Amino acid sequence: MEKPVQYTVRNYSKGDEVAIAKIFSECFGPTTPRRIIQWYRSHGAHPEDIFVGVIDGKLVSSVEVVFKQLHHGEGVYLKTAGISGVCTDSDYRKRGIVSNLMKLALDYAQQKGVSNASLFTGLDIPAHRIYQRLGFVDITTGRTYIKYIDYPSIFARWLRLLNRSLKDSKIAVRKLEGWEKSVVIQLKEVGTLSFRFRKKRFQRLRKPPKRADIEFSTDLKTYTKIVRGVVQWEDAVNTDKLVVKRGEPAEVEMLKRILNWRWDD
Repeated sequence: MEKPVQYTVRNYSKGDEVAIAKIFSECFGPTTPRRIIQWYRSHGAHPEDIFVGVIDGKLVSSVEVVFKQLHHGEGVYLKTAGISGVCTDSDYRKRGIVSNLMKLALDYAQQKGVSNASLFTGLDIPAHRIYQRLGFVDITTGRTYIKYIDYPSIFARWLRLLNRSLKDSKIAVRKLEGWEKSVVIQLKEVGTLSFRFRKKRFQRLRKPPKRADIEFSTDLKTYTKIVRGVVQWEDAVNTDKLVVKRGEPAEVEMLKRILNWRWDD
């Protein structure tokens, strides 16, 4: 854990959505203050349901409590405190701020007469360890089914999303500094797709370079699972579902971060 810092905790105040949108964009993908307000309204959230951490006047972390009814059979419902929007500015992580916000949120839920708390999370993210330390237990995992009809257009959209996400991801900007590489992806059902990272932007290439820095082949299903974190790159390689044809280990490691958009160590 990093060196402790002095910070204060308070509830949401009007105008906080500007700072919250910035840290949400870094944690969950690009968003705007307007969407943050819409998000809170859709949850029926009140200012007292939202906890924020502040350092030297700067909002750096937030946690929201969403009160819901869990269905437990016909006519049977159990009130739960849904924990949502757990996020910290990357410059202030590993200092216990969001853990303390979580504890305050759980205490608040208990004061409201709620017997349990629940949340949705990825299994391979650092926050998962925080939830386990606070007593949360994995009870189920979900499945998502996707059928791609025009994957090249999805690929182009993905690169645009990466550029939007990069604007708000300070860790990614730092780690990608000086990394100017080209990537060729051979997908069995689609064909060859390629991109490069140059001048701090991801650029789609109409034609693959004659000699890319990184080149690999796989099938669309495996590639999709890797990008979504369902299958690990190493497992796909070990089972011969993915073949790396070119690329230095350090370059491939950076590519894996890009595919999963995971930047925390």
